[in-house]
Amino acid sequence: MLKLPNYHKSTDVIHFGCEKPRAYFIPYESAESAKRDVRGNSKFFKSLCGTWDFKYFTSPYDVEDFTDTEPGIEIFDYEKITVPMNWQVELERGYDVPQYTNVNFPFPADPPHVPDDNPCGLYNRDFFVPGEMLDSKEIYINFEGVDSCFYMWINHKFVAYSQVSHMTSEINITKYLTAGMNNIKVLVLKWCDGSYLEDQDMWRMSGIFREVFLLYRDRAHLEDIFVKQTVSADFGTGKISAEYTANDKIKLEYKLLAPCGCEVASGTTRLSKSGTLEIEVDDVSLWSDEDPALYTLCLRAGEEYINIPVGFITREIKNGVVYINGKKVKARGVNRHDSHPELGHATPYEHMLRDLLIMKRHNVNMVRTSHYPNDPRFTALCDKLGIYVVDESDLETHGMHSIGNRSGISNDPAYLESYIDRAERMVERDKNHPCVLMWSLGNESGYGENHKAMSRYMKKRDSSRFVHYEGAHLGYCNGVQQVDIVDIESRMYEWVEGVEKYLNNKEYTQPFFQCEYSHAMGNGPGDLKAYFDLVLKYDNYFGGCIWEFIDHSVNIGDRIGAAPKFTYGGDFNEYPHDGNFCVDGLVYPDRRVHTGLLEAKQVYCPIRANLIDGKKGIVEIESLREFTSLEDVSLVWSLEQNGECAYSGAVRSLDIPAREKLSFTLDYEIDTSKYNYLNLSFRLNKQTVFCDVGYEIGSVQFELNIPEAKPERCGLVPVELIESDRYINVAAGETTWRVDKKSGLVDSIADNGTEFLESPITPNIWRAPIDNDRNIRNKWEAEGFDHTQIKCYSCEVSSADDASVSVVAKQAICANLRMPFVYMDTLYTFKSSGELEISVKADVRTEVFLPRFGYEIIMPERFENLTYFGYGPGENYADKILASQIRRFKTTVSENFEPYVRPQDNSNHHKTRWANVANIAAQSLVFASHDGFEFNAQHYTAKMLTDTAHDYELVPMKQTAVYIDYKHSGSGSNSCGPDLDPKYQLNEKEFSFKFTIKPTFEADIDPFDMI
Repeated sequence: MLKLPNYHKSTDVIHFGCEKPRAYFIPYESAESAKRDVRGNSKFFKSLCGTWDFKYFTSPYDVEDFTDTEPGIEIFDYEKITVPMNWQVELERGYDVPQYTNVNFPFPADPPHVPDDNPCGLYNRDFFVPGEMLDSKEIYINFEGVDSCFYMWINHKFVAYSQVSHMTSEINITKYLTAGMNNIKVLVLKWCDGSYLEDQDMWRMSGIFREVFLLYRDRAHLEDIFVKQTVSADFGTGKISAEYTANDKIKLEYKLLAPCGCEVASGTTRLSKSGTLEIEVDDVSLWSDEDPALYTLCLRAGEEYINIPVGFITREIKNGVVYINGKKVKARGVNRHDSHPELGHATPYEHMLRDLLIMKRHNVNMVRTSHYPNDPRFTALCDKLGIYVVDESDLETHGMHSIGNRSGISNDPAYLESYIDRAERMVERDKNHPCVLMWSLGNESGYGENHKAMSRYMKKRDSSRFVHYEGAHLGYCNGVQQVDIVDIESRMYEWVEGVEKYLNNKEYTQPFFQCEYSHAMGNGPGDLKAYFDLVLKYDNYFGGCIWEFIDHSVNIGDRIGAAPKFTYGGDFNEYPHDGNFCVDGLVYPDRRVHTGLLEAKQVYCPIRANLIDGKKGIVEIESLREFTSLEDVSLVWSLEQNGECAYSGAVRSLDIPAREKLSFTLDYEIDTSKYNYLNLSFRLNKQTVFCDVGYEIGSVQFELNIPEAKPERCGLVPVELIESDRYINVAAGETTWRVDKKSGLVDSIADNGTEFLESPITPNIWRAPIDNDRNIRNKWEAEGFDHTQIKCYSCEVSSADDASVSVVAKQAICANLRMPFVYMDTLYTFKSSGELEISVKADVRTEVFLPRFGYEIIMPERFENLTYFGYGPGENYADKILASQIRRFKTTVSENFEPYVRPQDNSNHHKTRWANVANIAAQSLVFASHDGFEFNAQHYTAKMLTDTAHDYELVPMKQTAVYIDYKHSGSGSNSCGPDLDPKYQLNEKEFSFKFTIKPTFEADIDPFDMI
């Protein structure tokens, strides 16, 4: 058995044989290579990523001792594994299983002890070291991320141990190497004493999940540098004070380049092991999210060229308001976990870049690295792209909440050094990045003395940034703000009313920030605008970060991604687990965009528009930018009448200064006989690194005119009535209808020999619960909303003549073991025009608000073509419509579907006035209402979506399910947030609803004539 020092079982040793943490940088062999900054091209960088030998063990007690064998002699029967990657995603190999848990520890809560059955993996490979490098260089190995801890041997000699999964461990291995081939073995354990500090809401996976590389450093080399910068009060000049240390005396040549590449200053230091570079900068360019101006501090020491990005930025809090470079900047943020559906927590460079480009395209200007520091190149990308960062320590002890000891570990002196170590490693690595606005003490770890020690370290080491920690807000601290420890009042999922209450309390001196809000799980979030309206209204509301950016999932389907099968907690029979709570992002696991991100894009858009005079075409455009004008934005507008463009135009460049407004007059005339909508589209007119010319950064629509309802249409044929004991049959020429008197439901609509119904037109209140219904659905199901039936008390003809036949039905929607919860007086009017008007008066007898109210209409197969006039093209609900506009849309039933990882209600269209569902022969049913309705058409019923656990398990039916609803309750964010706002709940006790159905041929009717 391999004898280990058992550092992983004790808090006494966090690292052994490791270097002190330092700023991230890569040495290059020339100024040109340093400028290109592709680390793989550096002569002094050697990647050890790729395919390694791998042996999995269920416990470290099962690992045989290899240290008494000669290097090159292997006693293990290895398999192969990719580095970086978590071993659990090698699904076919059976290396443990992925486990998703949110709060609970996946092991007994007995800190610092870990299970004896502690799965581990032995990584093995050979690597070549050139003799000239060994003779002239110090050689370091860097592990950028290993979960949860590792022991390392070089040529079978024990060298080092380290923990802290999401931070860099650097080890000098020079004295253990030989010229030529060398062997490295790394034993990674699934759990260690540090695992109690890494109970983040994520898939629990193990192994070497970030990159591993060698650095060849000069014998005397720069060890660390802290580039501090200040800006004058008038923001005109800047100053750099760069404090550096070396392992031996070095002479440092330096040069500062402006963002344009021009040299600002240069010089050479005296021979020394430490010192400070002082550089004055006139006419300084400031770094911000809008204009990320980066200077470059070019350093040379011996053979090494090192470039450090420098951004001049001021971060201040005055009178409870956050100021960046003197401006009241707002945080338009998201939270982001590392997550890859095939690699686990491994995040390749292009993967990180893609995430950040998606953010920028959707007006996001801040990312919180929940809940650990990201790959060091991530912050470098944020520097370049202009994204503020809340840099969060690799710290969460959420499982302690479950056992009623929320702050237990955070007050445990045995863990004090571990807490400080996690703060130190993050701060030292990322201290030179201007994008970092805040250091975060971690997440959901109670609040204790260990946090206070972390804060003291941060504030002493770096006074230029804010310290953040949600666990220290006044609600946890007897109403007292912890002003000596944190600089921001940070909350999660505070209700809108609670936010405003804080903002108006003059006793509170700290800015308000929601580090998590608007839970984006599944079909949501639906409450973004309510929060961000307050952000814009109150100076002391800094903003927040939506939870969260990515659906975390493991793909068990096509590993190339052509036919993915995305999973969530419980799919691997793991215990404990938290179900699909990990599938809670603004993008799918493969980064396809959710409709929720499109909604966030509109809310975060830095432009607002107000309609000053719709008749005269006067609109006011307001810039919400703080630093740059809208010179790079064009306005493209159109006036649509009944869904067709009648007028259009463009303003080549808005050129509105930051935080100013300007009015424009658009040339059009309103046609009062039609529906008139003015559409404004804000588009970039300059190429950026994240968007092409013409990209729309935001849009606004104004409703200018709603015409009066059309007069009732008369047909040319008389209406005929044939009634039997069971059925009421009505005909108007080739159009026929049938009402079943037993149920009071229309069970047949036929026209020109084609039957349009597969089943009766049925009242319906159930929707497949969206993820944000996860709490209210318990009440819905307790009431029986998911298993309703229709009770018909009476059904009879109330009137009949040549123009129409009217049938009245008294009905109720009810469920077993419950009193009826909706009583209905339904009037069917069959008209000589071939139209059926359904009018219902509803009396609701339940205290629980309804998911929806309307009708389910199952049409036969081949009714695939879909045209509608309403909000689109994506799904929308009453509280989620900013990314949609009212227009005429043409699509298909199959395309009208949003494939959430866990099936749920989707693709609703709010305020639809007509919809046309047609077959290939252009025979169609038209649904219309002057007052509008909620509309959906899919190849899935609400029951099918409810009963299916995964998207890949859905099998579409050939028929088409059409839903015509009076109202739908909104989507909200109650999966981990406040209750749905009552104004978006279907909580009315009495209401009336009317719409018309007409079978026809598409070319034979203009649906606008029906409304």
